[in-house]
Amino acid sequence: MSDSNTKSAIDSMVKAVIDRDGNSTADTMLINAHLSQMKMFGIRQGVEFFPEQDNLGTQRFDFIQQVIKFNKLDARLDSIWDRFLAYGKGLFYIRPARKTYRIYWFDKDSYRTYYTPEGDLEEVIIIYPYKVKKKKGINANLSTNTDKRYMRLRITATEIEEFHSEQEITFDQEYSEVGMLDKKIVENTMEFIPCVEVFNNPDAFGTEGTGEFEWLANQIIAHDEMVKNIRANLSFFGNPTLLSSRPKQDIVESSADAEVQRPSISSQSGFQSDFNLSSSTYKQDPTTRMQPGYIGRPGSGMRVPRVIANLEPSDRVGFITPDAVSTDQARYAEQLRSELRLALGGIDDLSISNVTATEIKSAYGRVSATAKKKCLQLYTYGICKCFELIIFQEEQLFKKSLAFVSGIKYPVLPEDINDKKQVDKYEKSKFNYEKKLKQALDGVLETGDIPDGVVGLAPDGDRSVLWRWMGPVYEDTAQDKLNQSIFTRNLQELGVDSIEALKYLFPSKTDDEIAGMLSGYPFRMVGEVQRALSAFIDLTNQEMRTPHPQQPNLPMAADPRLDLTPFLYRTLENLQKELTYGGRYRSSDPIGTPSIPDPAEQLRGTGSARGSISGTGTNSGNVSPMGGNLPADGGTSTSSASADGRTDTPIQPYTVKLPDTPGNPTTGQSIQGGVQQGRRTPEFSSPVPIPGSTIDSDSSSRPGQLRFPTNNPIQQRGSADLYSWDQQQPGLLQRLFPNFSSESTTGSRNKRGKSSSR
Repeated sequence: MSDSNTKSAIDSMVKAVIDRDGNSTADTMLINAHLSQMKMFGIRQGVEFFPEQDNLGTQRFDFIQQVIKFNKLDARLDSIWDRFLAYGKGLFYIRPARKTYRIYWFDKDSYRTYYTPEGDLEEVIIIYPYKVKKKKGINANLSTNTDKRYMRLRITATEIEEFHSEQEITFDQEYSEVGMLDKKIVENTMEFIPCVEVFNNPDAFGTEGTGEFEWLANQIIAHDEMVKNIRANLSFFGNPTLLSSRPKQDIVESSADAEVQRPSISSQSGFQSDFNLSSSTYKQDPTTRMQPGYIGRPGSGMRVPRVIANLEPSDRVGFITPDAVSTDQARYAEQLRSELRLALGGIDDLSISNVTATEIKSAYGRVSATAKKKCLQLYTYGICKCFELIIFQEEQLFKKSLAFVSGIKYPVLPEDINDKKQVDKYEKSKFNYEKKLKQALDGVLETGDIPDGVVGLAPDGDRSVLWRWMGPVYEDTAQDKLNQSIFTRNLQELGVDSIEALKYLFPSKTDDEIAGMLSGYPFRMVGEVQRALSAFIDLTNQEMRTPHPQQPNLPMAADPRLDLTPFLYRTLENLQKELTYGGRYRSSDPIGTPSIPDPAEQLRGTGSARGSISGTGTNSGNVSPMGGNLPADGGTSTSSASADGRTDTPIQPYTVKLPDTPGNPTTGQSIQGGVQQGRRTPEFSSPVPIPGSTIDSDSSSRPGQLRFPTNNPIQQRGSADLYSWDQQQPGLLQRLFPNFSSESTTGSRNKRGKSSSR
């Protein structure tokens, strides 16, 4: 089979599956089975789309659910999956409609995309048919007899061209060759290309995608022919064949409902007419011979009596049962099917037998991994990207309407762009406009009162939209959930952060959602931390009462290497962290923000007034409603927003401050910076001790000698309390006890000097 015939055959088979065409001549169910398996693990019990950050109540979540309900996206996912996998790529097109947005899907043959050298979407052309109501009356003769029309859309960042035609439009046609019924050019109010292209099995450059079955077309067609031959053999040779020397009418049962056929040589040979004898038109009768196994239809079977009587001694009657399909042929067809399913990233369901539920989950791990990669392209970089563009457009509408209601007008571009005074005046006015708009946004976000006439969504930082499955393919049993909870608890007891540990128990939850779940009182965690704190305090008390073996006049707590204070503070900090989990505020991502034209670029000499045409540009897209730049956080206030919707600083774990070292002023340093990490090498890397020595990484230390800091009060003579007071407040002892201070310092020396001179 030539390449063109192979491509035509595989395209017809795939199209029949996508269109649910039951008249297809394909006998193999390989394509149907693979698509069904990918959809089962790609959609599972449903897919939920939600914003990663929604601090202002649930405005973003409710809006996304509204768009999903309007587009019936959950019901259309099956068809989108089929077309995405079969054709290799597709296009999502966003269009405003009835205070919401319509999301369209187009196959690869219905659109053309053009990218800039930087990889940004520059232009999109879409051609698709639609139907109109037929005209009646006198005007009906003026139009064509068909109700089918064709539309051609040309979309850029600045404008949208609509061409309507009664004739079929192709991408190879020029504008002059197309008979246009209507042409309309409208302004693209979004100021970016509202399209997202997704690729299945993308190449290394990410510009092209391939279908699931194109590269295996020859193998799939060979398997189809093999299955077709096997089915024909089973249908033809499946029933035993009767051999007899008696005439047919003596052996075959005659039914009263059977059509009476005209006695002839052809009727005795198995041919029959579609009409009975009474309505026969002789030569005009179409005659057929129902051959078994033809395109899957059963053959014209004949009923034979159980007991054949009145046989003469010379009569012979017998049955022959040929082997319809050999064992090797059936085994090879099964092996080829399994290899094809394996090459497609799935698994042949019929090859799994006599396994447990756990083994079934393990066997379908390959399918789950393949479907997850498809979900990454279709959900993360497709549908979620569409929602992010829609949220961005709604935020722009919010800024525009807020500026209009507040009376903030964007400055008019100067007529003479070469006039420096006018340009400087324009830049100053633009700066004031941005400042006033930012103040208005901050006021709305802090008070929560939205003025009348303001539409859209309020800016709320990061616009990322996430997705998750609403349920697994195979539900976890109670024992599975118990084992997962035990594993999570063991991780927490090992010191793993609660949020990280709970990801194993709730893999679909985000960090903020898990932090919200931890808003309760963890009595078990608190009890364990309290017991650990008590143990450290008991050890400290024991160290205070136990003399040091190397210096019996000092307690063991005086040794810096046995200091348990940092562990006490670490225990308290861990306890406070477990009780103060809170959400985080994330600023908007400039990479995922579409670039919209800025009129000021013409003045700067970096572009035209229309700006760059990009659907997913890398420039900062947080611009004002009229083109002015806004802060990168989407115009929100500089204060972070908490999880409950407020704009104040979110709840953070407390930091415990260490007591200041004598001689050092109070700096307010947290425990992370105050506690110095140990610099000694691990014990396993230390040399083997010899008799009369101690285990120490410092070779300069000798047995029987403690290492204390030079400014440690333990090494000072006199009272340690007095020394600490003198270090905290220099000169305090001299002011309080001038005689004691002079006698202890210079006085003794002077007395010694005088006595020696004498």
